Amino acid sequence: MVQVDKFIKSKTNKSKVRNLASKIKKIQALDKTKLSINTYKKKIYKSPIPTKPTKKNIKTYIAKIGINTVSPIPLEQKPTKLDLANLPIIQPSNINITNMEPIKVKPNVSKFENKHITPTPTPTPRPTPTPQQTPASNDYIIVIPSFNRPDLIQIKTLALLHRHNINPQNITIFVANQEQYDLYKAKVPNFLYGRIVIGVIGLKNQRNFIMEYYPEGMQIVQMDDDLDKIVELVVSRRQSKQQSRKLVSRRSSVRKTVRSISNLDEFIRNAFRICKERKIYLWGVYPLSNARFMTPTMTTDLRFIVGPMWGIINRHRPELKLTIDEKENAERTLQHWVIDHAVLRFNNIGIETKYYKNKGGMQNEGKNRKEEALKSVYYLHKKYPQITKIYLGKKSGMPEIRMLKSAV
Repeated sequence: MVQVDKFIKSKTNKSKVRNLASKIKKIQALDKTKLSINTYKKKIYKSPIPTKPTKKNIKTYIAKIGINTVSPIPLEQKPTKLDLANLPIIQPSNINITNMEPIKVKPNVSKFENKHITPTPTPTPRPTPTPQQTPASNDYIIVIPSFNRPDLIQIKTLALLHRHNINPQNITIFVANQEQYDLYKAKVPNFLYGRIVIGVIGLKNQRNFIMEYYPEGMQIVQMDDDLDKIVELVVSRRQSKQQSRKLVSRRSSVRKTVRSISNLDEFIRNAFRICKERKIYLWGVYPLSNARFMTPTMTTDLRFIVGPMWGIINRHRPELKLTIDEKENAERTLQHWVIDHAVLRFNNIGIETKYYKNKGGMQNEGKNRKEEALKSVYYLHKKYPQITKIYLGKKSGMPEIRMLKSAV
C-alpha cells in the first residue's frame, strides 16, 4: 500500500506507472465487504499485488486480473420524443408509393444563363383578389398559414414582424375554417395584421390555395407562425499581437457571429429584385442561426429552401402543385429546380425556430409525423432519383431527403 501511494505522489515523468498505481488503489477501495486485503486478493483476484510496482510488473498484473478501462456497463441514453411515442418500425417494403415515371432532369445551365419559361395561367377557378390583396408592383405581401395557434402566432411571428416595422396591412393570416377564423379574430390583436382569410385544412392544400388565391407575378413571402428570430451573419477580423525578441508580428483571423437582421424590409425587397434580374422564382434562407456553418454567400445551385421562411414570385402552373404535407418544402424546392434550374438561397441569413416541437399546427392533426415523413421521403426519391438521396441517420429518427448538387 505504501508503494502505491509513493508512485501516486511521485513527480517523475513515469505517468503511466502513476496511473496504473492509482487504478490499483481504486480497486482496493472497492472492498465493500470490509475483508482484509489478503482475503480480498484470494477471493477476487487470486493473484498478489506487486510489492514493488514497476512499469513491467504492473502491466502483467493488470493483464492477469483483466482490468478494462472501458466500462462494461452501457451509459444511459435519454429517449427522444419519437422513442417515447412507441411508433411502429416501418419497413420500406411495406410502403405503398403511387406508380409514376421518374422525372428526367435536363442538363444544368449557368446561373447567369437560366432559361426562362413564360408562365401560362391555368383555367382553375380561384377567388378574385380585392384591391387590399394587390400591393404595388415593387411591393410584397407576407402570408402566414396557421392552425390552432392564436396565442403562439402573436408572440412569435407577428411580434417579430412588428419589431421590424413591417407594414401590418401587408400581412395576411390564412386559417382552415370559420371556427378558426372566429378564434383568431377574437384572440389576435388586429394591429398586428391586415386580414384573416379562410382557406382550407391541410398544409399542402393551404399552400396550393394561397398560390391560386393571388394573381400571377405577386411577390409572396410565406412564413411559419412560430418564428423566433431572423438573423444575419457578421464577419469581422480581429488582430492579435505576438511579441518576439526583435519584432512584433500581427496576425488577423476571421470572427463570425450572428445578430438580429438590421433591416428585414430591405432584405425582402432586395431578394425579389435579384430574383427578377436572374429570372429565378423561389428564394430562401439558411435553415439555422449558427454562425459556424453560415457563409457570406448567395447561391443559385440546388440547395434546400427551408419552409419557415421563403419567398416566391407567384405562378399558376400545374407542375408546381404540392402533393404531400410532410416534406412539402423539399418538394417545392425540387419542383422549381426542375423548371428553372435555379433556386436562390441567402446563406448569410438564418432563422431561429423549433422544428417539430411547438404545439398546434401539424402536431394537432393527430398523424404519425415520422411515418408520414418516411413515406414522403421515398415518394420524392422515386420521383426525383437523379438529384436526391434518402438519409435516415438523424438523432431524432426523422427521415430526410437530401439534394445532390453535383448530380446534374
